[in-house]
Amino acid sequence: MKASEVRILPALDPGDSYVEPVFLLVETTLRDDGEPLTTIEHISSDGGHGWSVKTLGHVPVTHSAACEWAVSYAASRNIPVVYERDETATTGQAAALSAGAGGNASAPVSSRAK
Repeated sequence: MKASEVRILPALDPGDSYVEPVFLLVETTLRDDGEPLTTIEHISSDGGHGWSVKTLGHVPVTHSAACEWAVSYAASRNIPVVYERDETATTGQAAALSAGAGGNASAPVSSRAK
């Protein structure tokens, strides 16, 4: 799979259900010192019995850098979707990253603003 084929979508709200059987989740928060801390998880369905969550890392990088890495990782493992949540950005910045420059949240990464 090419990186341009991986879709980046906003993470769902707590309590909502994901429908893809396998995906990556990238979530960035601020540490107590104000620096970003990003968690990247590989999530897959356990055949209808729940979800398997493998944490790939807790890394002190920006959300955009983590998303770029996640898309590359996803493409190399044929994972079609990366969900992302950036709690460090203002509402406008987070919406722009989620929607991309063209406003299409499901657009391939190659056609979106980085």
